[in-house]
Amino acid sequence: MQLISCHDGRLLTLEATGLRSGGGAFRTGLEALDALAPGGAWACGAVHELLARPADGKPLFVAMLLARSASESGAIVWCDPHRELYPPALAAHGVPLDRLFLLRLPVADQVWAVAECLRCKGVSAVVAAVPRLTRIEARRLQLAAETGGGIGVLLRPTGKASNIYAAASRWLVSPTPGERTLQRWTVQLLHGHGGRLGQVVTLECCRETHLVRATAELVDRSSQEKTTSRTRIAS
Repeated sequence: MQLISCHDGRLLTLEATGLRSGGGAFRTGLEALDALAPGGAWACGAVHELLARPADGKPLFVAMLLARSASESGAIVWCDPHRELYPPALAAHGVPLDRLFLLRLPVADQVWAVAECLRCKGVSAVVAAVPRLTRIEARRLQLAAETGGGIGVLLRPTGKASNIYAAASRWLVSPTPGERTLQRWTVQLLHGHGGRLGQVVTLECCRETHLVRATAELVDRSSQEKTTSRTRIAS
């Protein structure tokens, strides 16, 4: 794990351990979740947004899942201006700390810094909480991701603050009641051309084993019968 900061108005040079291998998309390994995405996979060279209601907090777990899945040999850059991230928790879920870079700089400089990181071909994923974007900023981030070939994972609140976007997909993430050893979230696709808009997947993570399961209830409109698909991955 390394820190990136701002010095004399310039971003410190980011040296990744290797370049991300080619490919236009990636999968999380959770079939029920991947099935909702356009084409059954998550586009590389693109921005993906995770929305959450302000009262629910930031969808950090789903962001971690996407960043880990998109990273092969490239770096993961995580914007952490308020020092909220706990790297050992990421490591427990399989995030390689030797390729994790924490970006800590003034919030006012964050959009510029995220764009610079996205342009770097040694970066597989950039995660940042960005409440508001202008149309120019949103487009700038998308073009930067296209240039670098990695993904941007933007954590944004629901409501007017996030009305402006330029993302390949947008997802609503909501925590749901769990159990002593289980955490649960629902994930719904809000935007994504060719994806299963409006459909919901429930994610479960075991606190003891770190196993993750995705369950989707798919409704056949002709019969109104519900079916469930399940899959599991180990961190």
